Amino acid sequence: MPTSKPALVPVRQIAAHELVVDQMRRALERGQFRPGDRLPTERELSDVLDVSRTTVRAAVAVLEKEGLITVRRGRGGGFTVQAPHYDAAVMRREMRRNKRAIRDAFDYRVIVETGATRMAAERRRATDVTELRRLLKDMDSALQTGMNDQSAQHTADFQTLDSAFHLAIAQASQNDRLAEAVADARRRMWLPVGAIFGRLEPNANDYHESILEAIANRDPELAATQMEAHINDTRHTVESWLKR
Repeated sequence: MPTSKPALVPVRQIAAHELVVDQMRRALERGQFRPGDRLPTERELSDVLDVSRTTVRAAVAVLEKEGLITVRRGRGGGFTVQAPHYDAAVMRREMRRNKRAIRDAFDYRVIVETGATRMAAERRRATDVTELRRLLKDMDSALQTGMNDQSAQHTADFQTLDSAFHLAIAQASQNDRLAEAVADARRRMWLPVGAIFGRLEPNANDYHESILEAIANRDPELAATQMEAHINDTRHTVESWLKR
C-alpha cells in the first residue's frame, strides 16, 4: 500500500526575533520605510515592539544579512534602510532550477490579487480611491525620474510605490485576511524574481491606471481582468528573462 503523508508534523516554536523580522519586513514592503530612511533606534524599537533589546539586535542582524538595512555602530550610528541588491546571474540559475516554484508564486498571486481587486471595486470608499490616485501620481513621477537616471535608488523608489499601490488595493477590499494573503503572495513572488527588475522599463506603470479606474467606477469584473493581465504581463517578462 502507498505510504500516505503524516497528518501531523512536529511543531516549531517561533523565536521572538523572527516575529520582529516579519513585522519589519512588512513595514518595508508597505513603504512605511523607504531606502535611505533611518529606522527607529534600538531602544525605540524595543519599546514600540514590546520586546527586549537583545531580541531587536537579533532581528536587525537578520535584516542586515539579507541586505535590507545597513547598521552603523557607535555614537551617531543607527539602522538605515537600503535598496536590495541582487546578483542577476546567480538568481537566473536559481530560478531555472525552481521553475515550478516561480509558476506557483504567480498562480498564487493571480488568484488572491484578482479576488482582492474584484472585492475592492465592490467595497472601496472614496478615501481608498483618493489614496490610489495619489500613489499612481507618485509612481508616474518616480518612473519618469527613474527613466532619466537608472540608479538603484530610483528603481527602489518606484518598486516601493508599486508595492504600496497593490497593497492599498488589497486594503480597499475591507478584508484583513485577503489583504494579508496579497502581501504574502507578493512576497513569495518578489523574493525569487527581484533580480529581474534591477532597472526600470517604460511599461513599468502599465495597467495601473486602468485597474484604478475600474475600481473607481465600481466595475469588479473589469478590475479583476485588468489585474490578471497585469500580473501575467510580469510573468511573461520573467519567462523571457529566463530564456536569455
